[in-house]
Amino acid sequence: MWRFGGGFIFGDSESYWHLARAIARGEPYQYGVTGAIFRTPGYPLLLAPLFLVFDDPPIWLARLEGAVLGAVTGVLVCLWGKELFNRHTGILAGILTALHPELILGSIPVLSEAGFAPAWVLGMFLFAHSCRQSDSGEVCVWRSALGVGVAFGLATLIRPSALLWLPFLAIVQLLIWRHLLPSWQAWAATVAGFALVMAPWWVRNYWMTGRIILTTTQVGASLYDAWNPQASGGSNMDFVVEKLREVQRNYPDADPLFWELELDRRLKREAVTWAIEHPTGVLWLAFVKVRRFWNIVPNDPGFNVFPVNLVMAVAAVLTFALAIVGMLRGYTRRVVLMTCVLPAVYFTLLHMVFVSSLRYRIPVVPGLIVLASSALALRSFPRRSNKED
Repeated sequence: MWRFGGGFIFGDSESYWHLARAIARGEPYQYGVTGAIFRTPGYPLLLAPLFLVFDDPPIWLARLEGAVLGAVTGVLVCLWGKELFNRHTGILAGILTALHPELILGSIPVLSEAGFAPAWVLGMFLFAHSCRQSDSGEVCVWRSALGVGVAFGLATLIRPSALLWLPFLAIVQLLIWRHLLPSWQAWAATVAGFALVMAPWWVRNYWMTGRIILTTTQVGASLYDAWNPQASGGSNMDFVVEKLREVQRNYPDADPLFWELELDRRLKREAVTWAIEHPTGVLWLAFVKVRRFWNIVPNDPGFNVFPVNLVMAVAAVLTFALAIVGMLRGYTRRVVLMTCVLPAVYFTLLHMVFVSSLRYRIPVVPGLIVLASSALALRSFPRRSNKED
């Protein structure tokens, strides 16, 4: 039987905790011997104030912070639902977000999802707002668009999986609607906001390595985790220790930063080589990852216990069913599709390549909740007017 108890549940939590302590104490931002660019600094920065107040803060404070961030997510989903539909939809969406078991469980462990969810939802709300401003002819749309870029920049600093979202959104718009929405000027402001947030991390990485590293040196390990002879669709990073030893044996006199970069390069190469040589295996793993991503109960046996699995299954089935109804009602509205539906497509495609879990579905759930709320609220209340309708 799993329980949260007083320690960490996931191995990743220890690295975030260590880096938060390093930030608060002004120590080098590094985890272990070869972890100078191991994690983006977004989530450790959120944890760092705990170490400014307490020399050795209890873990429950980080969980309390996660609960507060979860509450912020609920407020932002409320604003998002109101922006897309009406006040009643927004209020209902905020309530359902506060009660949704996946989002509650995503806030309690000391993991980056706690900070990623509000940053991601803020970006979606501001994008919907900028689209409405553009439709109404308001001249200040660039301000909301700049905020969109800042929000998604923050989301990327917290979880690098958000890096390709804006390019993906732009490509879909150009392929389907033949132009950028809300406008190319707004997109220029969005890109500027994104670059403004990411630039310090990019400059720091280039200064240290002489290479352009957009997120972290974990890309190779993450890709190898997904594509290797023992890959199962879930995560198992046990290979990292042995692979690092191989690099150290081959380059015994190199510095730790070189080992970190070489390990990343080698794992990328081996993962891609395995994928090319085993296309059938890649396709089968993609199917397994989709099933894991959209599972209605936890994939981890430690979490898949009664009554947690029952509660999560009921919540997932109801959310999915009502979201489909809401999507069918709002499919003519481009901004609804872009903010509520496309994230599900984006993260599904992303985790058909990388490892998959319910944990990685957290940024998709708020959009589904907005759709589900619209299906419930629109029975009694009219939809927000919009030029797209």
